[in-house]
Amino acid sequence: MDKNKLWVIGSVFVMVVVLILGVLLGIQPQLAAKATADQQRESVAAANASQATVLAQLEKEFEGLDDLKADLEPLRASVPTAAEMPAFVKALGILAEKSQVVLTGLTVADAVPYAPVEAVAAIEEESGATPAPTSSADASAEDVAPAPAAGVPPVTSSQITAANFVSLTVTVAVKGSYGNALEFVNGLQTGERLVLVSGITTTAVTAAEGESSSGDVTALITGLVYVLLPDAAAEVAPPE
Repeated sequence: MDKNKLWVIGSVFVMVVVLILGVLLGIQPQLAAKATADQQRESVAAANASQATVLAQLEKEFEGLDDLKADLEPLRASVPTAAEMPAFVKALGILAEKSQVVLTGLTVADAVPYAPVEAVAAIEEESGATPAPTSSADASAEDVAPAPAAGVPPVTSSQITAANFVSLTVTVAVKGSYGNALEFVNGLQTGERLVLVSGITTTAVTAAEGESSSGDVTALITGLVYVLLPDAAAEVAPPE
Protein backbone atom coordinates (compact mmCIF):
# COMPACT_ATOMS: atom_id res chain seq x y z
CA MET A 1 0.00 0.00 0.00
CA ASP A 2 1.57 3.32 -1.06
CA LYS A 3 1.84 6.42 1.05
CA ASN A 4 -0.97 8.28 -0.79
CA LYS A 5 -3.54 5.67 0.19
CA LEU A 6 -2.36 5.75 3.78
CA TRP A 7 -2.73 9.54 3.83
CA VAL A 8 -6.25 9.26 2.39
CA ILE A 9 -7.28 6.63 4.92
CA GLY A 10 -5.77 8.68 7.75
CA SER A 11 -7.44 11.86 6.58
CA VAL A 12 -10.84 10.17 6.36
CA PHE A 13 -10.38 8.70 9.84
CA VAL A 14 -9.43 12.08 11.26
CA MET A 15 -12.47 13.70 9.61
CA VAL A 16 -14.79 11.08 11.07
CA VAL A 17 -13.28 11.54 14.52
CA VAL A 18 -13.59 15.32 14.23
CA LEU A 19 -17.22 15.00 13.11
CA ILE A 20 -18.09 12.68 15.99
CA LEU A 21 -16.34 14.92 18.51
CA GLY A 22 -18.08 17.93 17.03
CA VAL A 23 -21.46 16.31 17.44
CA LEU A 24 -20.72 15.16 20.98
CA LEU A 25 -18.95 18.29 22.17
CA GLY A 26 -20.66 21.00 20.16
CA ILE A 27 -23.93 20.17 18.44
CA GLN A 28 -25.43 17.77 20.99
CA PRO A 29 -25.23 20.23 23.94
CA GLN A 30 -26.75 22.90 21.73
CA LEU A 31 -29.62 20.60 20.80
CA ALA A 32 -30.18 19.74 24.48
CA ALA A 33 -30.09 23.43 25.38
CA LYS A 34 -32.61 24.16 22.63
CA ALA A 35 -34.92 21.39 23.88
CA THR A 36 -34.69 22.75 27.44
CA ALA A 37 -35.41 26.26 26.22
CA ASP A 38 -38.43 25.01 24.25
CA GLN A 39 -39.78 23.30 27.37
CA GLN A 40 -39.27 26.43 29.47
CA ARG A 41 -40.93 28.56 26.79
CA GLU A 42 -43.94 26.24 26.72
CA SER A 43 -44.13 26.31 30.55
CA VAL A 44 -43.96 30.11 30.60
CA ALA A 45 -46.60 30.32 27.87
CA ALA A 46 -48.91 28.04 29.87
CA ALA A 47 -48.33 30.10 33.04
CA ASN A 48 -49.02 33.31 31.11
CA ALA A 49 -52.24 31.84 29.73
CA SER A 50 -53.34 30.84 33.24
CA GLN A 51 -52.49 34.28 34.64
CA ALA A 52 -54.34 35.91 31.74
CA THR A 53 -57.44 33.90 32.66
CA VAL A 54 -57.13 34.94 36.31
CA LEU A 55 -56.57 38.56 35.29
CA ALA A 56 -59.65 38.50 33.07
CA GLN A 57 -61.69 37.10 35.98
CA LEU A 58 -60.34 39.77 38.35
CA GLU A 59 -61.16 42.50 35.84
CA LYS A 60 -64.69 41.14 35.55
CA GLU A 61 -65.10 41.05 39.32
CA PHE A 62 -63.60 44.53 39.66
CA GLU A 63 -66.36 45.88 37.42
CA GLY A 64 -68.88 45.01 40.16
CA LEU A 65 -66.76 46.38 43.02
CA ASP A 66 -68.73 49.61 43.27
CA ASP A 67 -71.98 47.64 43.56
CA LEU A 68 -70.46 45.50 46.33
CA LYS A 69 -69.32 48.61 48.19
CA ALA A 70 -72.81 50.06 47.86
CA ASP A 71 -74.28 46.85 49.32
CA LEU A 72 -71.70 46.86 52.12
CA GLU A 73 -72.48 50.34 53.42
CA PRO A 74 -75.95 49.47 54.82
CA LEU A 75 -74.47 46.36 56.45
CA ARG A 76 -71.78 48.45 58.14
CA ALA A 77 -74.45 50.80 59.42
CA SER A 78 -76.56 47.86 60.60
CA VAL A 79 -73.70 46.18 62.52
CA PRO A 80 -70.93 48.77 62.99
CA THR A 81 -67.35 48.10 64.07
CA ALA A 82 -67.80 50.19 67.25
CA ALA A 83 -70.62 50.72 69.76
CA GLU A 84 -71.43 54.17 68.29
CA MET A 85 -73.92 54.95 71.05
CA PRO A 86 -74.11 58.71 70.34
CA ALA A 87 -75.33 57.98 66.80
CA PHE A 88 -77.76 55.39 68.16
CA VAL A 89 -79.19 57.84 70.70
CA LYS A 90 -79.60 60.45 67.97
CA ALA A 91 -81.47 57.93 65.81
CA LEU A 92 -83.74 57.08 68.76
CA GLY A 93 -84.57 60.76 69.20
CA ILE A 94 -85.47 61.12 65.52
CA LEU A 95 -87.60 57.96 65.65
CA ALA A 96 -89.38 59.14 68.83
CA GLU A 97 -90.25 62.46 67.22
CA LYS A 98 -91.47 60.70 64.08
CA SER A 99 -93.58 58.27 66.13
CA GLN A 100 -94.93 61.09 68.32
CA VAL A 101 -93.70 59.59 71.58
CA VAL A 102 -91.43 61.02 74.25
CA LEU A 103 -88.11 59.27 74.88
CA THR A 104 -87.91 59.10 78.66
CA GLY A 105 -85.02 56.73 79.31
CA LEU A 106 -82.18 54.69 77.84
CA THR A 107 -79.73 52.29 79.45
CA VAL A 108 -76.98 50.30 77.76
CA ALA A 109 -75.31 47.30 79.40
CA ASP A 110 -71.70 46.25 78.92
CA ALA A 111 -70.78 44.36 75.78
CA VAL A 112 -71.08 40.59 75.96
CA PRO A 113 -69.14 38.21 73.65
CA TYR A 114 -71.21 36.33 71.10
CA ALA A 115 -72.53 32.91 72.12
CA PRO A 116 -73.92 30.52 69.48
CA VAL A 117 -77.65 29.89 69.69
CA GLU A 118 -78.62 26.29 70.35
CA ALA A 119 -81.58 24.69 68.61
CA VAL A 120 -84.62 23.98 70.78
CA ALA A 121 -85.29 20.25 70.76
CA ALA A 122 -88.80 18.93 70.45
CA ILE A 123 -90.31 17.45 73.60
CA GLU A 124 -91.41 13.94 72.88
CA GLU A 125 -93.86 11.99 74.98
CA GLU A 126 -92.41 9.03 76.81
CA SER A 127 -93.74 5.68 75.71
CA GLY A 128 -96.32 4.31 78.14
CA ALA A 129 -96.78 7.65 79.91
CA THR A 130 -100.31 8.41 81.06
CA PRO A 131 -101.77 11.87 80.53
CA ALA A 132 -102.52 14.07 83.53
CA PRO A 133 -106.09 13.74 84.79
CA THR A 134 -108.54 16.47 83.88
CA SER A 135 -111.99 17.39 85.04
CA SER A 136 -114.68 15.84 82.86
CA ALA A 137 -116.80 18.95 83.23
CA ASP A 138 -114.19 21.44 82.08
CA ALA A 139 -112.00 19.33 79.82
CA SER A 140 -112.07 20.27 76.13
CA ALA A 141 -109.80 20.15 73.12
CA GLU A 142 -108.77 23.76 73.71
CA ASP A 143 -107.70 23.02 77.29
CA VAL A 144 -105.06 20.51 76.19
CA ALA A 145 -101.79 22.24 75.29
CA PRO A 146 -100.32 20.95 72.00
CA ALA A 147 -96.94 19.25 72.06
CA PRO A 148 -94.13 21.67 71.22
CA ALA A 149 -92.94 21.46 67.62
CA ALA A 150 -89.33 20.74 66.75
CA GLY A 151 -87.15 23.83 66.94
CA VAL A 152 -85.92 25.42 63.70
CA PRO A 153 -82.12 25.05 63.44
CA PRO A 154 -80.53 28.48 64.01
CA VAL A 155 -78.49 30.07 61.24
CA THR A 156 -74.84 30.22 62.29
CA SER A 157 -71.53 31.11 60.67
CA SER A 158 -68.04 29.93 61.52
CA GLN A 159 -66.80 33.48 60.78
CA ILE A 160 -68.81 34.90 63.69
CA THR A 161 -67.10 34.10 66.99
CA ALA A 162 -66.86 35.47 70.50
CA ALA A 163 -63.58 37.12 69.50
CA ASN A 164 -65.04 39.35 66.78
CA PHE A 165 -68.76 39.74 67.57
CA VAL A 166 -70.38 41.23 70.69
CA SER A 167 -73.88 42.25 71.74
CA LEU A 168 -75.09 45.06 74.00
CA THR A 169 -78.39 44.96 75.86
CA VAL A 170 -80.34 48.21 75.55
CA THR A 171 -83.44 49.28 77.43
CA VAL A 172 -85.50 52.12 75.95
CA ALA A 173 -88.43 53.82 77.69
CA VAL A 174 -90.95 55.93 75.77
CA LYS A 175 -94.22 57.62 76.67
CA GLY A 176 -97.17 58.15 74.36
CA SER A 177 -100.29 56.53 73.05
CA TYR A 178 -100.31 52.75 72.74
CA GLY A 179 -100.46 52.91 68.95
CA ASN A 180 -97.58 55.36 68.75
CA ALA A 181 -95.53 53.21 71.11
CA LEU A 182 -96.04 50.22 68.80
CA GLU A 183 -95.06 52.39 65.85
CA PHE A 184 -91.87 53.30 67.69
CA VAL A 185 -91.11 49.60 68.28
CA ASN A 186 -91.69 48.85 64.60
CA GLY A 187 -89.34 51.65 63.59
CA LEU A 188 -86.78 50.38 66.07
CA GLN A 189 -86.81 46.94 64.46
CA THR A 190 -86.67 48.21 60.88
CA GLY A 191 -84.21 51.07 61.33
CA GLU A 192 -80.69 51.47 60.00
CA ARG A 193 -79.09 49.95 63.11
CA LEU A 194 -79.88 46.28 63.68
CA VAL A 195 -81.90 45.95 66.90
CA LEU A 196 -83.31 42.65 68.11
CA VAL A 197 -86.28 43.50 70.34
CA SER A 198 -86.57 40.81 72.98
CA GLY A 199 -89.34 42.24 75.18
CA ILE A 200 -91.81 45.07 75.66
CA THR A 201 -93.99 45.99 78.59
CA THR A 202 -96.53 48.81 78.75
CA THR A 203 -97.96 50.56 81.78
CA ALA A 204 -100.90 52.94 81.68
CA VAL A 205 -100.05 56.48 82.74
CA THR A 206 -102.17 57.43 85.73
CA ALA A 207 -103.82 60.83 85.67
CA ALA A 208 -102.59 63.42 88.11
CA GLU A 209 -105.00 64.78 90.73
CA GLY A 210 -107.54 67.03 89.10
CA GLU A 211 -106.67 65.89 85.60
CA SER A 212 -108.41 63.47 83.28
CA SER A 213 -106.66 60.36 82.02
CA SER A 214 -104.82 60.92 78.75
CA GLY A 215 -104.80 57.27 77.75
CA ASP A 216 -101.02 57.30 77.31
CA VAL A 217 -98.77 54.42 78.26
CA THR A 218 -95.16 54.07 79.25
CA ALA A 219 -93.49 51.41 77.10
CA LEU A 220 -90.32 49.70 78.33
CA ILE A 221 -88.51 48.05 75.41
CA THR A 222 -85.54 45.72 75.79
CA GLY A 223 -83.37 44.45 72.99
CA LEU A 224 -79.90 43.82 71.63
CA VAL A 225 -77.61 45.78 69.35
CA TYR A 226 -74.49 44.26 67.85
CA VAL A 227 -70.89 45.24 67.13
CA LEU A 228 -68.51 43.50 64.73
CA LEU A 229 -64.99 44.02 66.06
CA PRO A 230 -62.51 44.89 63.27
CA ASP A 231 -59.70 42.98 64.99
CA ALA A 232 -60.38 39.42 66.08
CA ALA A 233 -57.89 39.83 68.91
CA ALA A 234 -59.44 43.06 70.21
CA GLU A 235 -60.73 43.03 73.75
CA VAL A 236 -64.39 43.56 74.40
CA ALA A 237 -64.74 47.24 75.24
CA PRO A 238 -67.55 48.81 77.30
CA PRO A 239 -70.11 50.91 75.42
CA GLU A 240 -69.34 54.53 74.72
